[in-house]
Amino acid sequence: MGLFKRKKRDAAPEKKSNEPVLAAVITNTVSSEIYQDMLKENGIRFVCRQHGADGYLKLVFGPATVPDYIYVSEENYERARELYEIYVEADGQVEILDSEEE
Repeated sequence: MGLFKRKKRDAAPEKKSNEPVLAAVITNTVSSEIYQDMLKENGIRFVCRQHGADGYLKLVFGPATVPDYIYVSEENYERARELYEIYVEADGQVEILDSEEE
């Protein structure tokens, strides 16, 4: 008799994890900002962090001494790495550490 009928659910579709994944480690502040802008323009949400006391050191000693660790969600990782490769190819003098080297 119910007014509200429940729809039967099929097997739940697999969701990609929304956990942050390290996409790049960039030591140059200007390069980091450009890469972050590329991510924004492509609708990729990200988090930029400095590990340990590095955030504090960046404030004290300036931005050139501390690398930025840029994280994206797992579902956006492939596109973020494509953009990373495009940026590295476009500007050969960029000092970027590969995220696998960490």
